Amino acid sequence: MGHVQIEVGRCKGCGRCIVACPKHLIEYSEALNEGGYQYVTFTGSEEDCSGCTLCAISCPDQGIEVWNHRERQTFVNTTGLTEKMTHYCPGCTHGVVHRLTAEVLEELGLLGQTIGVAPVGCSVLAYQYFNFDMFEAAHGRAPAVATGAKRARPDKIVFTYQGDGDLASIGGNQILHAANRGEKITVIFLNNAIYGMTGGQMAPTTMPGQRTTTSPFGRDLEDTGHPIRVAELLSTLATPAYIARGAAHDAKHTVRLKKMIKKAFEHQRDGTCFSFVEVLSTCPTNWGLSPNEATDWVEAEMVPYYPLGVFKEPAAAKVPERV
Repeated sequence: MGHVQIEVGRCKGCGRCIVACPKHLIEYSEALNEGGYQYVTFTGSEEDCSGCTLCAISCPDQGIEVWNHRERQTFVNTTGLTEKMTHYCPGCTHGVVHRLTAEVLEELGLLGQTIGVAPVGCSVLAYQYFNFDMFEAAHGRAPAVATGAKRARPDKIVFTYQGDGDLASIGGNQILHAANRGEKITVIFLNNAIYGMTGGQMAPTTMPGQRTTTSPFGRDLEDTGHPIRVAELLSTLATPAYIARGAAHDAKHTVRLKKMIKKAFEHQRDGTCFSFVEVLSTCPTNWGLSPNEATDWVEAEMVPYYPLGVFKEPAAAKVPERV
């Protein structure tokens, strides 16, 4: 038995929770909320709901809370985020990754000593959503700003939150050398295979044949080369590092992604190494897809090209194999 509470005003009508609910207990309403979105409603009873929290895990806008049968809240909005509504499009998974990052920092007791760095891109307003100190960096320069902050205050937890147009393009040199120097920072890297904020242009991570506003006939590999697999590239460096790639397009992958983000911050907390988590994310608006279609596209097109998993971890942190 479980209880689901949906905050109507925060709903953007993306429908991710509808797909996530294994018992089909969430549906679209017939009305619109103040934001003009067709919001969702919980149509089941407490006896029907198992309290699995998959709906809340999938929500990009922190609009759902769940209690389980023991009357204990099993999912609550973290204090690491402000109450401000995000500017992200319906179905964009930036909001999911914001929440995971804040949850991990809260669970590790690090919120009070964290400094975030956001550059130009869709994440440009992240300082309004994270409930701790933030720097704003020039396009692509977040690793340099984070390096300065961490070296000046090594007692702080410093991370960058970057998109693929920012990190893999103009910031390619920055991230490569920060990783090679082994800076004790954490990088959260969202890869949606496109320039999201500026109109959907081709990015360094755009898929082969993928149509964008600057490649209307699809990415031509002979003209533009292959997409850059950043996690694999960084994992070739000799410097000790934790390098992983997860995805946020559905509840199952979101749960796994949180473990990767937590491990990355644990490495920084312990002073182990540079840590980097790439996240396959959606961009329904610039892909020209519905939120649910975008989720399917990540699974069908991006995951095969950008395989998920841990690519590198310091030898001392690995668990010995059983013999």
